[in-house]
Amino acid sequence: MVNKVEKMSARRRSRRGYQIDLSDLHAQCEANYHRLMRLFPEYEQRSECVFAAGDVSVVLEVMARDRYTTDMRLRYQGATPGLPKSSHFDLRLYHDARMAEVVHCSTSRRFEARYRYPNPLMLQQDEKFQQNRFAAELLEFCLSFGRSVETTLSNPDNRHP
Repeated sequence: MVNKVEKMSARRRSRRGYQIDLSDLHAQCEANYHRLMRLFPEYEQRSECVFAAGDVSVVLEVMARDRYTTDMRLRYQGATPGLPKSSHFDLRLYHDARMAEVVHCSTSRRFEARYRYPNPLMLQQDEKFQQNRFAAELLEFCLSFGRSVETTLSNPDNRHP
């Protein structure tokens, strides 16, 4: 009897497809917040912080400050194989929850928490988690290999100052 119930439960799960794991997403957002605080602790006083490592540059730029949130843009430039020459993420920092979430990516429009797969744009089912994970990898790269520099990068996206 128990075996039959387990099989029915497994079939129901497989029919539902991809399920968002909120605890993993929240853990990723919390870790990203702490990485940002280590990299750019003076974000309230300064509007920009630049890191460089070899041919790769990463800029953290404060776009807006509110009482409980801060919007930042994480821009990266470099000759990294397989990646666009330059791109950016827009991050929203929630100070009361101590979380930083990717809310926009320059390589895609606003993205949903999950997608059907396959889809016309061939986005991953867990695209939101993947974007937050890539932002985490860039932040870890800065923590491990980057050095802070005072010069700013030219803005490749003339639409956004």
